[in-house]
Amino acid sequence: MRKHLLLYLKGLLMGAADIVPGVSGGTMALITGIYSELIGSIDNLRLAQLQLVQKGEWKAFWKDVNGPFLLPLALGIISGILFLSGGITYLLEHQPILLWSFFFGLILASIFILFNQLQEKTWLHFLFLAIGFVVAFGITMLSPAAASNNLAYLFFSSMIAIIAMILPGISGAFIFILLGVYEEVLQTVKGSIAVLLDFNWAEFQAVYTKVIIIALGILTGLKVFSKLLTWLFNHKREVTLSVLIGFMMGALPKIWPWKTAIGTGEEITWINTNPLTLGADAQILPALSLLLIGALSMILIERYAPKK
Repeated sequence: MRKHLLLYLKGLLMGAADIVPGVSGGTMALITGIYSELIGSIDNLRLAQLQLVQKGEWKAFWKDVNGPFLLPLALGIISGILFLSGGITYLLEHQPILLWSFFFGLILASIFILFNQLQEKTWLHFLFLAIGFVVAFGITMLSPAAASNNLAYLFFSSMIAIIAMILPGISGAFIFILLGVYEEVLQTVKGSIAVLLDFNWAEFQAVYTKVIIIALGILTGLKVFSKLLTWLFNHKREVTLSVLIGFMMGALPKIWPWKTAIGTGEEITWINTNPLTLGADAQILPALSLLLIGALSMILIERYAPKK
């Protein structure tokens, strides 16, 4: 029971992280010691396993799909996305500096912890780390696309975003923004609960059609990409970890807490700013406190996470 509860809490953390543009649930999985098992379990899922269900061999099916691991983790991820999306949206709108400070500390501590876990630190590993940094930093510099409500495009966007979500350092939520569907996805997730409380068949159909499309895109992306990641972790672990650390480093500028708006209306661009130039609006003391809490939280998570 304790193991399942811990997996649920890790999933909750992953789900919450995936809501925030600039933060990756994959980072949470990697630092909490479940990343390799997660991508391996996803890669192991196949339609042939349903034959065990047809034969009534439930125990064999449950073991083969690694149900004791995937179920509590999936429930945690879903809970984090469904029940924390409203709170995180509120914080993004009303307390962005404090929210970004917490996640900045979280990611910063993760980078140092994972770097120390590298068993090899040769010029080749630093090269791949630099490549990861350049790729992730380049992605964060891209401009968002125009919004689209097309279901096929929503499927494609979900497939690409879930690949980013399981890559530490590359934010799935930010990919949704780049593809112009972040608001659509967030409103669909929030509406999936609201429509159940205030049931209307037409709204139910509209919302859950999108939910199904998003889910199919996510499942497709997970299955396709997990096989590659599994091979990389099994055969090129140190190099792969170097690239993932570079991804996380490249994402840091995106989640810098202090920003200034340039432009007006839909042409607003946010640039990183020295907090000392913002005066009282910088909230330096509470921001630094939350940054420290985020870093310490990750250190504690790493210390008590099972070592794989």
